[in-house]
Amino acid sequence: MEIAESCYRYIDHIFEELEEFRAFELLRSGLDRSKYLLVKEAKIIAMTCTHAALKRSELVQMGFKYDNILMEESAQILEIETFIPLLLQNPQDGRS
Repeated sequence: MEIAESCYRYIDHIFEELEEFRAFELLRSGLDRSKYLLVKEAKIIAMTCTHAALKRSELVQMGFKYDNILMEESAQILEIETFIPLLLQNPQDGRS
């Protein structure tokens, strides 16, 4: 019985891996694949406040979400610019 359970776990693991790769079969262009990786798999994203402002609508449309923001050399940007990265995702309760 233990051997059968071990085989089942192994096969289940294979299907989990196949499910992760399925998106790459469906997404044909490099741009679509990079967007998928950004939204689903990325753990750390680095960008300037200017780039965040330029790409904000695209990132929101993709469903980009984050938990934490770290601003390096924040003394070099204006206070108002610190809010730009905070606007990169839709608010969860419908308010900004």
